[in-house]
Amino acid sequence: MKTIKKIFWTDVKNLAKNMFALIIAVGVCFLPALYAWFNIYSNWDPYGNTGSLQLAAVSLDEGFTNEDGTYINVGDNIIREMAGNDKVDWNFVKSQKEAIEGVKSGKYYAAVVIKKDFTYNMYNMFIETDTEPTLLFYQNQKKNPVANKISDTVVSTLEENINEEYIKVMTTAVFADANALHKDIEENGGVDAFIEKLENLNGELQDYQDLMSRVIAGNAVLSASIDGASGDAKELQKKTEQSSASLNEAAGSVDKSQYTLNTYRTQVNASVDVMINTLNHMESLLKEGKLSGDAKVMAEACKQTIDDTNQLIADLQDLNTAIVGPETEETINQLVNSVETLQKILGTMGVQGSVDSVTNKITETEEVMIKEIDRAIASINSIRNSINNDLIPQLNSSMDNLETMMGNASDVMGRMSGVLSGMDNVFGALQNTIEISDTSLEKTQKALGKISEKITKATDKAKAVSEDERLKVLVNTLAGEPDLYGEFFSEPVEINSVAVYPVENYGSAVAPFYTTLSIWVGVIILAAIISVKPKKGKYPEASATELFFGRGAFFLVMGQLQTLITVLGDIFLLKIQCIHPFLFWLTSALASLTFTLLIYALVYTFGDVGKAIAVVVLVLQIAGSSGTYPIELLPEFFQKVYIFFPFPYAINAMRETICGLYETDIVIYLLKLLTFILPALVIGLLLRIPFEGINHFMEKRMEDTEMM
Repeated sequence: MKTIKKIFWTDVKNLAKNMFALIIAVGVCFLPALYAWFNIYSNWDPYGNTGSLQLAAVSLDEGFTNEDGTYINVGDNIIREMAGNDKVDWNFVKSQKEAIEGVKSGKYYAAVVIKKDFTYNMYNMFIETDTEPTLLFYQNQKKNPVANKISDTVVSTLEENINEEYIKVMTTAVFADANALHKDIEENGGVDAFIEKLENLNGELQDYQDLMSRVIAGNAVLSASIDGASGDAKELQKKTEQSSASLNEAAGSVDKSQYTLNTYRTQVNASVDVMINTLNHMESLLKEGKLSGDAKVMAEACKQTIDDTNQLIADLQDLNTAIVGPETEETINQLVNSVETLQKILGTMGVQGSVDSVTNKITETEEVMIKEIDRAIASINSIRNSINNDLIPQLNSSMDNLETMMGNASDVMGRMSGVLSGMDNVFGALQNTIEISDTSLEKTQKALGKISEKITKATDKAKAVSEDERLKVLVNTLAGEPDLYGEFFSEPVEINSVAVYPVENYGSAVAPFYTTLSIWVGVIILAAIISVKPKKGKYPEASATELFFGRGAFFLVMGQLQTLITVLGDIFLLKIQCIHPFLFWLTSALASLTFTLLIYALVYTFGDVGKAIAVVVLVLQIAGSSGTYPIELLPEFFQKVYIFFPFPYAINAMRETICGLYETDIVIYLLKLLTFILPALVIGLLLRIPFEGINHFMEKRMEDTEMM
């Protein structure tokens, strides 16, 4: 401990003796504070200067004249309201084209265009038209994202005001007419007749309520049916898509079948050609043998014919009997019989003295075989012509027609799938329409119930008093103040906002983030300017741990000075909201202690690489510490890793001191923050040892560059 104190006080004395170094140290103490103060001040009231935002407006409203001759132009009223609104800078242009061009060019952030039939639609909605009064809103979303949000808010507020005015106008007119009716009754008498009419009207109102109940119940049934139909349509669409795919696959099979059929035709023709060649060869041999008159030659020809006939029989077996035909098969059978006869004759040729007899028999058989061969050739050619000219073309034509039909069917199925998909959208739109209809009917039913209740109350009171007092009771019960009713129905529900842990301004809200950020930045500046390692030769008796804490103590004191200046400026210079100033300073001081030890240990162990690590960690914490945006809005990566950084705990603890404490949350946040001291000590005291040689080597190499 004595050596640590010696190193610390030596550093303080050296700094005090060097005026230039002292000035730099003072500047380093104020730099982080300036960083925090400027950022907090710039965010103090970011929406307080929206009056300079340029928005355009133009009214094309032609107005509307009531039955009593009163001219009304709501568009002009809206323009006058805009002119008196200093939240943004409204520019009133002459045409819609000028407004749109101004938005496109970037001259205006947005533009509002009031359509020419705006007033007419407002006063004739549900009477002569079903078109809602419409404002056109053009916005240049490229120019600035924050300005877009502000212009959205301005136009939304404008829309709410118009809606309130619209409801106010309509309800005022309704109750004004009702009061006029009451006046007529009072002037003309006829109270009993009017009571009877009120009762009839009340009965009709109740009938309307019952009808609406039935319609709502019917809508529920229809809604369930639509849900079922939508499910059926989706299932049918799926099956249609499967059928279309099956048809396409079948069409492909037809193509393969045509290819197989044409291949088969080629094979049949080749087989027929082989058989005809064989028959011609047989006929030629038989004729040559017959012409020679030589029994031996004839016998050789017969033997060859027998061999050819055997090959012909094998070819016939390969060919489909149904395609060859029964006639050709019969001819071939006769050829086979002739061959067998020849075989028997040739078997007798070895008997002496019977050559002439055998020759005659061979000749006779050859003549029969030649005739049969000719018949077989003609029959086979006929069959081949029938296959090539009739059967195959007909099959190809049928397959072409089948393929076309399948293609058309697939197209139909595809279009049907699209129709069914569109039906799903139609069902969704119908469902939405039913929901809107139910909402309107329920509101109307509720309003009719109120009216019916009031009429019932009025008639009951009127019947309970004498005839002279009936008119007065009816008038007092039914009459009202139109303006009062208009005000009520334009905003029937009042919202009372109650702020929990209220914050006076946005600057105070972001003060925890920028104060925490400035503390971290201040330590990085210290590590960049002041050497983290004292010279070993100056303190030969000091251990590595004493050297670490000796210079580290100086860093800690400088970090606390930076933090104190920042906190005092936040509270007394900027005057941020701070319910617990002392706790605010204590939290900041503990954050400075943690950050200083962590960054000091990184730089002490890894040198310039440690400085880079500190900067990287800073960037990650700025992006993902929930300092400005809720952590739930950030990408999933930051939602998973932010708990491993110290920023969130320091920021949350400072928010407790600024806005108000909740139970022991601040203690929990500070304990989690202080846990980062342990890894800082591990890095600085233990992890430093194996990296000493590498750091020394890197420092030498950087010095060799004469640049670092």
